[in-house]
Amino acid sequence: MSSPTSQPKTATALRAFFPRSFSPRLVIALTLAALVTGVFSGLGAIALHYVLDFMQELTFGQSEGHHPMVTDGADPARRALVLAALGPFVALVWYYLQSGGRRVVGVKSQIAGATEEDLKPPLWRQISHSVIQIVAVGAGSPVGKEVAPRELGALAAGRCARLLERIGGTRPDGSLLLGDRERRLLVAAGAASGLAAVYQVPIGGLVYLIEAMAAGLSLRSLYVGAVTVWTATVTANLVIVNAPTYPVPQLPLDATTLTVAALTGVVLAPLALGFRALSQRAEKIKAKDRSLLWRIPVAFVLVAVVSLWLPEILGNGRLLTQHTFNVSLDAAAGGLTASAAVYVLALVVAKAAVVVLSLRFGSYGGTLTPGLALGAAAAFCVAALALWAFPGLGGVPGGASMVLYAAALTGTAAFLGVSMNAPLSALTLLIGFTGQGASAWLPMAVAVGTAVLTRWAWTRVFSAKK
Repeated sequence: MSSPTSQPKTATALRAFFPRSFSPRLVIALTLAALVTGVFSGLGAIALHYVLDFMQELTFGQSEGHHPMVTDGADPARRALVLAALGPFVALVWYYLQSGGRRVVGVKSQIAGATEEDLKPPLWRQISHSVIQIVAVGAGSPVGKEVAPRELGALAAGRCARLLERIGGTRPDGSLLLGDRERRLLVAAGAASGLAAVYQVPIGGLVYLIEAMAAGLSLRSLYVGAVTVWTATVTANLVIVNAPTYPVPQLPLDATTLTVAALTGVVLAPLALGFRALSQRAEKIKAKDRSLLWRIPVAFVLVAVVSLWLPEILGNGRLLTQHTFNVSLDAAAGGLTASAAVYVLALVVAKAAVVVLSLRFGSYGGTLTPGLALGAAAAFCVAALALWAFPGLGGVPGGASMVLYAAALTGTAAFLGVSMNAPLSALTLLIGFTGQGASAWLPMAVAVGTAVLTRWAWTRVFSAKK
């Protein structure tokens, strides 16, 4: 028999999980808002997909939808000239969008809704801002493309919520049926659905909403998020295929992969912390004044010149990630060469530098996929160094190739979990990006877990020294 105090405690726990009871009207309103937001978010992802394809065809002569390594066979002079020539145009657009007191409204600002402009950002300014991001990335700008679909999803959700606020009526206590709390959840769900739609990762998108977007774990957020994310993903799937972004083999579950995963997490955590600090600093002091009229063209020219020798730095990071996976797997056939490892190391340094430079000089974009690429390549370099220092490691099941591949694959999750400060989101997104089955879940979780623990120890030690 339960104690007299057990029922109140249970009721308190339930109220914490279900902060407000659902009424039929509220369920219908939230469902309608989530469905409409999901549809528009999916359509936004489709539109951005076509923009990306067009720019890649213009720059490389082919798109990643048909050639994952778009630089293969592309004329180096052509891609460099297109990127360099695009710099002044991109600079002019971003200068116009932010001049005369105007500003672009980010997802966090749309969620907070501190001002009327945050609650209802100018439609065409926000759309132009999202489109120009994809134009730049499609031509080779080294930042991530995930911010643009997130912003379009948030924009659609905000407009939908505002409409339903006016027609939804009120609760018995006189408050709006869809109030500010519901609006914030819908905007966050719209942003997460944009990410899920463009990469076709619904589970990763839902976890991203709960963790990275800080929607919280409740029945309300799970329901609204699931409806929005899956609607957007299904809508975008009319055009965007749901094949893994990175076509790679399944990672086996054995002692080799678990050991490599644990060591990878330990080594990459400080590097991820460094990249996070540099990119956040670059965003904080990003050029938004007249100086971006020369800063962005200079950044584009520098990236174009470096790409003549290191073409995999171009774009949002997919090229570098896939190149690293390919080199890892090729080691099974011909062995790992010093030149191949040094080349990947050069790519790591160059990619990190051009991402931070681009953000500082005024470009907009994300660090999710660049962080993923840096994690894979940095882990590969560490594994290559270990193999040379201890040749006996090549005798493990799968050989040197398995050590390199396991490091690269688990390194993506470890690095991303720390650089995003969202370990569960990193884990589920990476499983979706690479199409990994159950055998890879534990090694990738081990990599993320050891990276998070190392981050905790690292920050604790250095905070104590200050």
